Amino acid sequence: MHVKKYLLKGLHRLQKGPGYTYKELLVWYCDNTNTHGPKRIICEGPKKKAMWFVLTLLFTSLVCWQWGLFIKTYLNWEVSVSLSIGFKTMDFPAVTICNASPFQNFTPIFHPDYGNCYIFNWGMTEKALPSANPGTEFGLKLILDMGQEDYVPFLTSTAGARLMLHEQRSYPFIKEEGIYAMAGMETSIGVLVDKLQRKGEPYSQCTKNGSDVPIQNLYSNYNTTYSIQACIRSCFQEHMIRECGCGHYLYPLPHKRKYCNNQEFPDWAHCYSALRISLAQRETCIYACKESCNDTQYKMTISMAVWPSEASEDWIFHVLSQERDQSSNITLSRKGIVKLNIYFQEFNYRTIEESAANNIVWLLSNLGGQFGFWMGGSVLCLIEFGEIIIDFVWITIIKLVALAKSVRQKRAQARYEGPPPTVAELVEAHTNFGFQPDLATPGPDVGAYPHEQNPPIPGTPPPNYDSLRLQPLDVIESDSEGDAI
Repeated sequence: MHVKKYLLKGLHRLQKGPGYTYKELLVWYCDNTNTHGPKRIICEGPKKKAMWFVLTLLFTSLVCWQWGLFIKTYLNWEVSVSLSIGFKTMDFPAVTICNASPFQNFTPIFHPDYGNCYIFNWGMTEKALPSANPGTEFGLKLILDMGQEDYVPFLTSTAGARLMLHEQRSYPFIKEEGIYAMAGMETSIGVLVDKLQRKGEPYSQCTKNGSDVPIQNLYSNYNTTYSIQACIRSCFQEHMIRECGCGHYLYPLPHKRKYCNNQEFPDWAHCYSALRISLAQRETCIYACKESCNDTQYKMTISMAVWPSEASEDWIFHVLSQERDQSSNITLSRKGIVKLNIYFQEFNYRTIEESAANNIVWLLSNLGGQFGFWMGGSVLCLIEFGEIIIDFVWITIIKLVALAKSVRQKRAQARYEGPPPTVAELVEAHTNFGFQPDLATPGPDVGAYPHEQNPPIPGTPPPNYDSLRLQPLDVIESDSEGDAI
């Protein structure tokens, strides 16, 4: 019962509204707010009222303008870059090495241009090898037999080794990102490590693992991680299959698809050439693919020297020839061997990390600082301003509801030609005029009525309805905080 009483009381207050007019509400706000300007508008004389009104309006405009600038700056999602240097035991990078001739075999990972390649420390089946110290003595040393005498003259015109340093579990795109090591030379490669850590949405469009990229990563069949290079090539293969009906041999193939061949797809070469030079295709793939949020880059410092020297080439070639084919004769020459030294140049790494340049604390501090400087206000002043806005809306809604009710009442009254009938007229309209007295046998007092006048109809007079007052069936609340009637 008490719950119903308080609910009815709250409903009545909602229907009643704040109890102010617009003018009274403005006067109340100016008289009670914690900001300084509106108070002076009320308590000062006419001239100072006008002056303080102009100043308050001007400073309010300045606050709103500067708030807009700060909010716009915050929504730009700018980042700041911090560089830190660390020192710890690091995993040695994966090293992919390919012979420039596609017919020389190193390891069973196949590249369409370089044949079978060798990947050292890829970390697929076993733990990646670490390096505890910098320098050539703690790196990777290789002597490669290029077998240049077996090169096909019209297939390649370059002799040497193609190599690339990359992160473990990442696919090596050696044609685009690799470097050459020249035959007959000792190539030393000093490595510096840069670790990039980008912020994701909404600061950038980077992806953590490629799951939010609308392109199927075809290189995931090699159990490798996502990279933007893998995404772009997968995207091209997707366009190739859709436009030409078959896949190009340079890229992995989706399930239940075929590589292009002249027998089944005689026009594939023309379709491939048109797709390769299509600017729209490239823009589509670049727009769809995203860069990785976490990446490791290996910066290389390369130096070369003639190897072996003239003084030592005889015994070096003799030893290498015995290891090659167990021959006592020298079967190797300078033009067919490459020596590689790969090592950490410095045993520290750099971390390049993005952080938010403008966070929510920065935004609130600047908004509050400008509001306090120009208006002398605080968060409570903003709450007061929000309160008066709610009251304004409340009063407006009540006035609109009252206006709608009055319009409906006027339309209902317009259906009558004259004023509405009274209760007495309605009762008279329902009187039974079919009842008439027997005039043939008049009573003893019949002579009291002349023939030209009918006697009055007997009956009970109607009650006096003029005193009827219709009251709304609602709870009438007193001005005090007592109980409802």
